Amino acid sequence: MNTSNIYCRQIIDLLYAHGIRTVFCSPGSRNAPLLIALAMEEEMISHVVVDERSAAFRALGWSLVKKEPVALICTSGTAILNYAPAIAEAYYSGVPLIVVSADRPKEWIDQDDSQTIRQFGVLSHIVKGSYDVRAIPEGSKKEYTDEVKWTVNRTVNEALINALTGKPGPVHINVQLSDPLGLLSEHKNTEERLVRNITSSDRLHPEVLKRLAEDVCAARVMIVAGFGAPDHHLDKAIRIFANYPNVVVMAETLANLHDPQPFSTMIDSVLCDLTDEQKEAMRPDIVISFGGALVSRMLKQYLRQYPPRKHWSIGHSNYFCDCFQSLSDRIDITPASFFRQLWGAVRKNKIDIKSQYAAEWSETRQKSAILTRRYIDKSAWSDLKALDYIFNNLTFDNLFLSNGTVVRYAQIVPHICHAEYCNRGVSGIDGSTSTAVGGAYAYKGRTTLISGDMSWLYDSGASALNDVPLSMRMVVIDNSGGGIFRFIKSTSSIPEGTLDRYFCVEDLADVAAIAAAFGIEVQRAEDMDSLEAGVKWLSEESDYCRLLLVVTPPVDSAEILTDYFNKYR
Repeated sequence: MNTSNIYCRQIIDLLYAHGIRTVFCSPGSRNAPLLIALAMEEEMISHVVVDERSAAFRALGWSLVKKEPVALICTSGTAILNYAPAIAEAYYSGVPLIVVSADRPKEWIDQDDSQTIRQFGVLSHIVKGSYDVRAIPEGSKKEYTDEVKWTVNRTVNEALINALTGKPGPVHINVQLSDPLGLLSEHKNTEERLVRNITSSDRLHPEVLKRLAEDVCAARVMIVAGFGAPDHHLDKAIRIFANYPNVVVMAETLANLHDPQPFSTMIDSVLCDLTDEQKEAMRPDIVISFGGALVSRMLKQYLRQYPPRKHWSIGHSNYFCDCFQSLSDRIDITPASFFRQLWGAVRKNKIDIKSQYAAEWSETRQKSAILTRRYIDKSAWSDLKALDYIFNNLTFDNLFLSNGTVVRYAQIVPHICHAEYCNRGVSGIDGSTSTAVGGAYAYKGRTTLISGDMSWLYDSGASALNDVPLSMRMVVIDNSGGGIFRFIKSTSSIPEGTLDRYFCVEDLADVAAIAAAFGIEVQRAEDMDSLEAGVKWLSEESDYCRLLLVVTPPVDSAEILTDYFNKYR
């Protein structure tokens, strides 16, 4: 038995035909035909999550780790609005989430019928496309029924091709469903028409490639890598290209590049060591950027204050971005293919590049790394001291970071992991834990989340469902609220009383008590001895999810970090 609504069966069948094997869904009445059709599709994995906001972030985490599209199904009314934060993140991070929302028929919108809002187009600014489907009930004239079946097929094919073409991203399929909703019937499986999209070759024109290669050979080149998924082809291409003596790589830890150059992730640490004269002297001629938004405000400011002659932005995009205010070329090609082809073109020219540009940056980085190590070693107990030990002594497979303080410290302390993720598309603190939980579902190895106390509490609903994978580990830095507000320029000078109450919100709930209530094992660390014991405890096997709560002094931590970038340096 299956739902009697043939159009809902069509939608689920087309999701499957386009390669979607995972769906995160939430209970409801209006979406009953969709959930029934989903339940009958035995080869699709269904995760039922009561909280739609958490469901959407979990889907985001799953898609990030698996590198495959994921569907979301919700009921009508405000349910779809709870998806918005995760969908915004997916849009700017290039993650293909397929949102399928059930809706009342159009004629009942704004008629005081329960659970109705103006639903179609509600996500239009943060999706690649919005689609409205009128799924009429059984019993209509056959001619009309056949036409609607064709419309549903065409519309869903269009939506899925849009989500997966170019830079991937979310789409929204809104389905108007009339009563009756829960009827079941016998049906014969039918094969839905699948429309495929064939893309063109990912190659640059020879003349364009020749021009770019000539420019590179005569310039000081800086590669800037923002966040992105692990890609061993890109890794290899960057490592080879970075061997040229006129090329320096600035790669944030979230770029998931593995050692293109020594200390290439210590961007802010190096920039704060340079005088204005040195910054001018080390200004690049060409910047080649790829990946998502940067964590490093210092690098953005540096390239705006000392702009290159040319800026090449590499990769597929759904919007026009000129972050450094010096964009000269938008090159619509995958970064791995671009660097592989450009390296080949430079090599073909057989030009002996004589430059000390990479060596100059290497010397500066070496000095900065030594200064950083000395500073941390002599520092008192603080966020920096604790996170340095964690990053250097905890073995990471997949690592998820919350936004705020944690992701910034990760750029200071070099560390190794299989893959590293953070919701940097929009950079909100909401959903950090749910995203990590979704990623843990998708990964067979160990997934670790490092979060701030405010971020973890904001998304504590991710743990409330008691289905956090047992292999998952969490580290929560408890620095009495929003520690980031104590050191960022826009808020650090606010009077202490106002800062504590309105920004840091230091009087937060007890993380340990809430985690324990959700069945998570908790251990506290309040100094180096207990941190060492806690990291060892976190690494052990357990029948429960484990959380290490690291309590640090908020004011001292902010001062130590500020001194790192200012007075001491």
